[in-house]
Amino acid sequence: MKTLIIANNNKLSSSSLFTFRPILQSPAKKASILLATLSLCLCSAKGYSQIIDDIGGIGLTSHTKASFKDMPSSDTNPDTKFQLNTFDAWIPLPPVTIGKTTIFSNLNYRYMDFNYDNNQVESPDQIQKIQEIKSVIIVRHPIAPKWSILAIAMPTIASDTKRGISTEDLILDGILGVSKRFGRNNNLEIGFGVHAMYSYGDLLITPGISIDYHSNDNKWLAQFYWPRLNVLYSLTPKTQVGIAGSIDWTRFNLKNYISKDKEVDYAQFSSIHAGLQVHQQLFKNITLQVQAGMGLGNSYELFDTNQKTVTKYSISTMPYAKISLSYRMGKR
Repeated sequence: MKTLIIANNNKLSSSSLFTFRPILQSPAKKASILLATLSLCLCSAKGYSQIIDDIGGIGLTSHTKASFKDMPSSDTNPDTKFQLNTFDAWIPLPPVTIGKTTIFSNLNYRYMDFNYDNNQVESPDQIQKIQEIKSVIIVRHPIAPKWSILAIAMPTIASDTKRGISTEDLILDGILGVSKRFGRNNNLEIGFGVHAMYSYGDLLITPGISIDYHSNDNKWLAQFYWPRLNVLYSLTPKTQVGIAGSIDWTRFNLKNYISKDKEVDYAQFSSIHAGLQVHQQLFKNITLQVQAGMGLGNSYELFDTNQKTVTKYSISTMPYAKISLSYRMGKR
């Protein structure tokens, strides 16, 4: 998802990622674990190797109308078409330096609004408005000229807020790893580590690898933090064009709902975004970013208290457009 520290917050690179787990209850569970792991690898990598530093900004993403492909209709729910609009905002917190150790942190807010063509009755099957607050805290300590130890904490609260917000809405993420820079100009950086995530009574442990590259003349920037792809080419010192891709997911608490005679513990909305992007510097530190593309492989999934799938709905393809303004520190 869109999270980094003193870096670009956009859900905006060759790497490989493997997950392991003694028992996986279902294919849906495997997908959820994979999505969670991929997101963490993105956050950890961007925190220490992002070339473009967007330390604060706001963004709006608008999708065309979509519909649940396999949700049954009824008299109270004759049409399940909706339009998803997402608002993002991110701000940095002051960095702290203790000896050689540096601590960075930032705060991210996301609001997802699902606007339906018809009024919907309150139901866990009808995702409506989701709010997410995420903080990323990164501790970096150099151990050699090109090596650093990293520790990342990423607590997240996501909820539909219908029943208020509590500790049951909290997801705890953490990662411990190292990174190394390569090349005479340190223009290639590879990071790897061990990640742990605890959400809704489930503990996940996975490894991850990320790669970050920029050309010596700074014309090309290529980042592939699975599942984020970001490639940019500088047409002029103020204009960049390229491609962007990501797997975006949001999971949130839905306790006390009943769906298909089963209690729903939490839900997850997932989408794969791929498109073209343009970055244009407007003023000294203000950059306009425009992106357009397709939202593919969309789904909405409900889970019970045992982390098993209750219901999973596929969602039609959603073309999207995204615009954001960020305060950019510049290139390293």
